[in-house]
Amino acid sequence: MRIKNLLSIAACAALLSTAAVYAESHSEVKGDSDDAEQTRVISDTSIAIYSQNPYIQSVMEKTTHIKADRLKEILERGDEILLLDVRPRSEFEAKPGIEGTAMNIPRNFLEVEAYEKLPDQDASIIIVSSKGIRGGLAANTLQAMGYTNVRNLLGGIEGWSK
Repeated sequence: MRIKNLLSIAACAALLSTAAVYAESHSEVKGDSDDAEQTRVISDTSIAIYSQNPYIQSVMEKTTHIKADRLKEILERGDEILLLDVRPRSEFEAKPGIEGTAMNIPRNFLEVEAYEKLPDQDASIIIVSSKGIRGGLAANTLQAMGYTNVRNLLGGIEGWSK
């Protein structure tokens, strides 16, 4: 029993350490200086997923992110942007996202539907997901497909709601 408790404590310490390293390693984020954020705040769930998956770590490090406050400023100004929700269709229909979201392409259909539904590869696209992980993956995918102005809403709808 004592060994189990020690292992649990060690696992928690490792997770907290990883979160600290994540925050420290992301003091500079790639992208437009006005939109790329200097600090990242993500949910505990996202930190746990991020910390346990090297692939997701590498994708999130390459992805340009935008904070909810910055997105609100852009929306209030009326800048031309496309909000793309990548949650599954059932989740998109059941749980409200961000008002003004024009399109839903679930993450698992993105590669198939993007070229048809998003013909302008230079359009300003903000990816929305539940917590920001799927959004980061989707933003990375669109960038690899040739889209030039893609950002992921940091923290997703969860971050937007706070």
